[in-house]
Amino acid sequence: MSVSKSDIVDQVSKGTGVAKSTVSNIINQAFDQVSSALASGTDVKIHGFGQFTVRDTKERQARNPRNGETVIVPAGRKISFKPSLELKKAV
Repeated sequence: MSVSKSDIVDQVSKGTGVAKSTVSNIINQAFDQVSSALASGTDVKIHGFGQFTVRDTKERQARNPRNGETVIVPAGRKISFKPSLELKKAV
């Protein structure tokens, strides 16, 4: 099972008594800020939750599992997430 953004909006709205439209706008803004920071290469640390980091990856060779053919995977960027100790303990 997974939790969608609308599920989060519903729960925050119920928990705070704030209108869903307001909560939705706030959550969208928060996600936009995280996305913008990561897109610019800036790490994002949310206390008590975890840290998102952007890493550069080098070009490398890989093998196509369907036919065994060697392919070149181009260099790029990868997002990593490291959960906080609090989140690890909660899970």
